[in-house]
Amino acid sequence: MQTIFIEEKLRHEQIVSLCEMIDTNVCTSLEFRRCSILETDFDQLMKSLSQKNRTIVSLIFNIQMINEQTRFQKFIQMLRNCSNLINLRIHGNDITDEMFSQLYRILYEYCPKLTLLDIGDNKLTNKSIVNICSLIVPNEKRAGLEELILSASQSITNAGWTELFFSISYNSRIRRLALDYNVIDDTVATMLSMIVASNQTLTHLDLESCQLSEYAGKLFLSLFTKYPVRLEELCLDKNASLSDTTRTLIKECLDLKSRRNSLENEPSVRRSSSPDEIIRKKPQPVKLKKKKSSLKEDSKVLAKEEIKSVAFSNVKRTEKSLENKQGQENEEEDIEELLPVETQPFGTVGHQLYWNRI
Repeated sequence: MQTIFIEEKLRHEQIVSLCEMIDTNVCTSLEFRRCSILETDFDQLMKSLSQKNRTIVSLIFNIQMINEQTRFQKFIQMLRNCSNLINLRIHGNDITDEMFSQLYRILYEYCPKLTLLDIGDNKLTNKSIVNICSLIVPNEKRAGLEELILSASQSITNAGWTELFFSISYNSRIRRLALDYNVIDDTVATMLSMIVASNQTLTHLDLESCQLSEYAGKLFLSLFTKYPVRLEELCLDKNASLSDTTRTLIKECLDLKSRRNSLENEPSVRRSSSPDEIIRKKPQPVKLKKKKSSLKEDSKVLAKEEIKSVAFSNVKRTEKSLENKQGQENEEEDIEELLPVETQPFGTVGHQLYWNRI
């Protein structure tokens, strides 16, 4: 069960009821967004979560919920007992590098299943990137992050983004990456395009309001039209320097790719063979069945029968003379003929995407 409170002034009775649900393992997910809560009620909530939180898999304390130092300390101490926590979102709480360093140690040691982390719109700088990278890369004790949100982290410079991209390209499971409301210049965009080209897990990328230039847009467009990237969704809203034409072409490329993937993933639709599979596949013999004859033929007479070749693309028709053996009426004979098979290219330049051509 998921419990959500958005911009509410929480009463004591609500907190008591919520703690009862936590104590009876009914609640598995909690979301608070810009809510006001008394300090005594917050303490009671943290105490309840600390005692009965093995069923809690998602905690969302967004926008000024744990921005005070005392509440932040109580919050991270509570996380020591969250061994099954998967999703943690603490967006917009004015968390500094020092505070995140404390949070990182708790998450790394006590929350091995964490795969979704939102620490956007805080006060992080390049100093926190090393710890973020440590959470991204999986190892024998940790699953590694699959979704990372670093929105509105404009104190992170190009050096910090470079370090982050290193960890993503090295050995990550990142599927969703949100860098919206940051400043992504051409240098960072170039590095990010290389990550998109090489990463085998990244499918969703958010670059809304990142001050992207037309150069960056054409760079991504070239990437999507020439290489079989895994990315399925790219948000480019509110980038004034990007032309409508470039944005539209990028969207069309990704939409086409998404439709193709949907068709390929449908169980009722048979997937077509790849070019390599066609080349490796050996041609199968074609069985032709001889029609029954109603006339008796003299054994000394030789009849020549033309065997029509089966129609293949770019396959030459072959003719073969067969000497008919002496047979009886209503005799039926099977003939196997191995025909040469040539593979047909998958379209031409300008009509098919690059990765569909041999």
